Amino acid sequence: MLIFVVAGEPQCVIVLTETEFAAIDLTSDGWPLHRVPYLLSLSASSPVTSVHHATNVSDAVWNNIVAAGNAGVGRWSEKV
Repeated sequence: MLIFVVAGEPQCVIVLTETEFAAIDLTSDGWPLHRVPYLLSLSASSPVTSVHHATNVSDAVWNNIVAAGNAGVGRWSEKV
């Protein structure tokens, strides 16, 4: 666990478990999670069996990926 502090005030807690990475926004009511940079948990039990890096992805495709990540998800932190 890591705690990020700015001017003596805790801002965020980073937690890495066996199956998940979580960044908790401590400055917002309800301590929402920051969005994670992936669509699925990348764990040993994950259906993801390979990863490919693609460049020059069109805006339309990227927007669809972002929308898929946001669909059906609870409240996220508005902070980056």
